[in-house]
Amino acid sequence: MRFKNQEEFNIQLSEALAGDRLAQARLKEAVTSDQLAPMFVKAANIRFQEYFDAHKTIWDKIATKELLTDFRPASLLSLKPDSATVPIDNGGYKHPVGTLPHVPELTPYPTMSYQAEGAFITTSKHGARIQFSFESFINDEWNVIARFPKDAATLAARTEDLLVLLQIFDPVTKSLRQDVFNDANKTEFNTTGLPEEITSGAAGLGVNTKNASLSFDALVAARFQALATIRDGHSTYVPEGFVLVTNPALAEVAKGYTLINEIRVQNGKRTEIKGNPLKDLEVVTSDLISVVGGEKAWVLLPKGGRANGKTVLAKTGMLGREAPELRIHNKTGQMIGGGDVNPYEGSFDNDDVEVRIRQIAGAGIVRYDGVIGSHGGPSPA
Repeated sequence: MRFKNQEEFNIQLSEALAGDRLAQARLKEAVTSDQLAPMFVKAANIRFQEYFDAHKTIWDKIATKELLTDFRPASLLSLKPDSATVPIDNGGYKHPVGTLPHVPELTPYPTMSYQAEGAFITTSKHGARIQFSFESFINDEWNVIARFPKDAATLAARTEDLLVLLQIFDPVTKSLRQDVFNDANKTEFNTTGLPEEITSGAAGLGVNTKNASLSFDALVAARFQALATIRDGHSTYVPEGFVLVTNPALAEVAKGYTLINEIRVQNGKRTEIKGNPLKDLEVVTSDLISVVGGEKAWVLLPKGGRANGKTVLAKTGMLGREAPELRIHNKTGQMIGGGDVNPYEGSFDNDDVEVRIRQIAGAGIVRYDGVIGSHGGPSPA
């Protein structure tokens, strides 16, 4: 049997995968034709991309998407004024970063230029080869064929989540990355120096000022710490709010905190009723967090990976190669009488059919604005 076009083939494939015996018989007949290989690969890629796009990921809740042009390390650029050319006026007033400088009368305009900002980010290849036997296509193993694009798409989507999570969690210590979360970066949870109204009476903070376990009080204090931390001369602005990233068990606890309608605080003989500061906190979790981050660590991040109008956490890809791809290995040889052999007839050596997944992706922390994390206990050695 020959198909008129790709659309007709796609319809037959969908019906075959849904269990239609007649459609399955037609495709089995097409196994011996030169149409099957290109049409099946194209259809599989379409289904693969659909499954990939539909897969629920967590990286897009905590990171921005940055596309690079090649595999070399790259830095994000920010337009900044040359401090030597910016006039000082208003009695020594220093021009804030991120706005246009004032230009006094008969004064040369200050110079601005694009400057590298934050850490370098990269992208890299990920993938695998999947081997099918020639017999699996002949023996009507439609369950395997139907599952393959979806399973491959799941692997690719979870890989992007993992790459982003590895920017904040250390899979060796099963906690936070200590090169990211420390006093020097102002990213480690620490109640020292926070206002008394934030820490007084906060039973959930325990006796330690650093790396408290997850609690309502600790989250309130961490949120304040993130916003009050001064970077580039100003405090942190997170217009979209915060996201809590932690393992599934602690995530369930945290979701309960967000459902509290009001907080009652006893002040002498007077009871004060306050709103819940965590009501808009989004809680993000994944089974991967338990694997790379353990059971105690938790992190507050700016929603969408941006704070102060700049990228904080990025998921990278390559321009023009954003989507993962499937490719079949054609190593069948040629017929003695001439002509190509359908790749689904199997390889020359052992009749295998080999499909490859390639994905170009990466991740990186660029800045630390709005980032606060706790090991949930003593820091790992």
